Amino acid sequence: MGSASSSSCTASGAPNSSSTAARILIVGLLVSRSSAPIVRPRRALHCGRVSADVLIGVYPPAELSVLHARRTTPAWPLAEAGLTLTHLGRGAVWLALRALGLRGGSRLAMPAYHCGSEVEAAHLAGLEVEFYRVDDQLRVDEDDLARVAAVTDAVYLISCFGFPTVARPSGSRVIEDAAHGLFSLHAGTPVGAGAEAAVFCPRKSLGTPDGGAVVVPAGRQIDVSEGRAPVRPMARSVASLVAARAAIARRRQLRARAARAIARMSRGDAAAREGTLTETVIGEWNLEVGDMEAAARAPSRLTAAVLGRVDGAAIRARRRRNYLRLRDELAELTLEPFRDLAEGTCPLYFPLLAGDRSRAIAALLARGVRPLEIWPVPHPILDRRRFPEPERARLSLLALPVHQALEDWHMDIVLAAVKDVLAKPSA
Repeated sequence: MGSASSSSCTASGAPNSSSTAARILIVGLLVSRSSAPIVRPRRALHCGRVSADVLIGVYPPAELSVLHARRTTPAWPLAEAGLTLTHLGRGAVWLALRALGLRGGSRLAMPAYHCGSEVEAAHLAGLEVEFYRVDDQLRVDEDDLARVAAVTDAVYLISCFGFPTVARPSGSRVIEDAAHGLFSLHAGTPVGAGAEAAVFCPRKSLGTPDGGAVVVPAGRQIDVSEGRAPVRPMARSVASLVAARAAIARRRQLRARAARAIARMSRGDAAAREGTLTETVIGEWNLEVGDMEAAARAPSRLTAAVLGRVDGAAIRARRRRNYLRLRDELAELTLEPFRDLAEGTCPLYFPLLAGDRSRAIAALLARGVRPLEIWPVPHPILDRRRFPEPERARLSLLALPVHQALEDWHMDIVLAAVKDVLAKPSA
């Protein structure tokens, strides 16, 4: 629940060593809000076959300047009394199941189109998972959902890519997975606000080194895991996020150095260039209960500090602006539900259909855009022959960046790269 990698909740294409990224950490922080004039990118690096002097990822990079912002009352759900922060998103799912009293033998309705780590949490908790249908446009089959909901103890809904999902089935207890939908609204109400438990993944939306979240109604208790995320992995994550921020800086020399560093160090990017991305980064299906308990620990102190200072309305506005910029020219290349952006929706990224996704990702990466595969492999307990409808999406969808750190000139680069790549028969 950033890199040219799978958008699995557990996968990461971040550099597997932070030594080079750490060298530019201080410089990256100093220029993260630089007023230097924009120097347009050129293809000049040829390092690891990356040929652009910019690297625009799907997830936001570090914006540590937010730590200097005055603490205010953050947008829902970050100030809720029933909020519990976790190290990872799957840890938030684990706590949500616990909060609803779901245990071995309980039955949970889950969508056939999913990330996989949420299903792994339910599977490890001993739940019997009953899948409901999602069509080839990724719309929930509401009749099938109602049928499955009637014979299960709770329903798990997913608001894909930040877009609100269907209404809850009548009489069902609901866990809403809004890992993609932090700050999204539906008819003026925050996504997840009406559920018995709602799950979020601030790491994906805010450029923090870790972070999941679960919200339950005030007064309901959650037994949280003891401890906090380990320091060393968090330090590596921060270095990678700062490198990613430097790679979109206005100063060409800085972003070129950062792009070279990431090209050398990222396992996911290397796999993307070789066409082996899915096999390299997808899926952790052999976890144990201890892994879920570790994921449910408290997040790093840096993550906790950032969450109290972000401006949800400003983030939503910038993401919407960037999304609409792509939508206006690429609408025919996305699925029908994502061609309109309803008032209040805060999209995580722009889902794009590519006939040959592997080649498209490699070509975009060479042009300085670092896309994601979107959920290419479901959890292995799903019988894909019984639920074939999402297969096209699994094979073809990639994510394009629209996050709040991107300015208009970044979106110019993204749009030009997509048009260039999709105009070529090989991509």
